[in-house]
Amino acid sequence: MAPIRNELFPMVVRPLFPLISSRELGRLSCGLFVLLLIVLVTGCASHPVAPVVTSEVIDQRWAAHHAQLSKLSGWELGGRIAVKSAQDSWSANLHWQQRAAAFDVRFSSLLGLRIAQLKGDALSASLYLPDNRVLSAANLSELLDDELGWSVPVAGLRYWLVGLPAPAIAAQAIPPFTKGLDELGRLQWLEQSGWRIDYQRYRSAGTLALPQKMVLTRDDLRVRLVIDRWQTAVAPRTMVDAAARLSLPRLK
Repeated sequence: MAPIRNELFPMVVRPLFPLISSRELGRLSCGLFVLLLIVLVTGCASHPVAPVVTSEVIDQRWAAHHAQLSKLSGWELGGRIAVKSAQDSWSANLHWQQRAAAFDVRFSSLLGLRIAQLKGDALSASLYLPDNRVLSAANLSELLDDELGWSVPVAGLRYWLVGLPAPAIAAQAIPPFTKGLDELGRLQWLEQSGWRIDYQRYRSAGTLALPQKMVLTRDDLRVRLVIDRWQTAVAPRTMVDAAARLSLPRLK
């Protein structure tokens, strides 16, 4: 039986070169066959297989990433928040300023009108409402739940926002947590204090990789955050903008 290429190639090439002889056609088919083999071998060689990242390498990258984030003494972010529960849904623009334990969190409408503002530190907090009421309490989570119908652990959230598990706070033990890491050693998901945090996207802010999209869930409560701007104390005036300050797109 003749080789397959001796039968197949003339059948393919003949319509392209109808005027050449059968002998010349055979030589041409052989040349095309060799050329095809060269192209296939070269193509395979130009796409090397990416090396597998081992768990040891990922752990080392996480340790380095954790050390970088732990040096943050303060930061600011601007973005959008969407909250959904079994009873209600709510969305707003978000501006958060953190300086050590002190925080200033502002929620505003798409038109820039203030919806609520939270200010406080590790000892106490105040909630400023649109009707000029100011409510103060030591337990901010209960205050949020009573007035807004939802709450998050603000003391832990300040760490979750930058991609860290919450450490020991006010002489309390470190809340137990489990985590998943991506190949770059960043949190892919985190479970702590009854919450699950899924980190869907990161972005660069100076020399740091900080979350851009994240979803927090607990029971029937879902909080989605899209962060458009980061400014950190370890990289002064490092601002990453993905949207104009006065015209933020809706959550997608």
